[in-house]
Amino acid sequence: MLAIAIAGLFLPVAIVWWKGRPIGPIAVLSFVFWPGALILALRLRRQRNL
Repeated sequence: MLAIAIAGLFLPVAIVWWKGRPIGPIAVLSFVFWPGALILALRLRRQRNL
């Protein structure tokens, strides 16, 4: 799950960059939502280990 959270940060930025559009707005959105995805991934990982 942690790998999915990390990929979720870079995938939208990579797609926008590949299409040749400005990456600023999508990079900001990714960085805003990424901590929530990371926390969710860590919680799910911890629940599986119990």
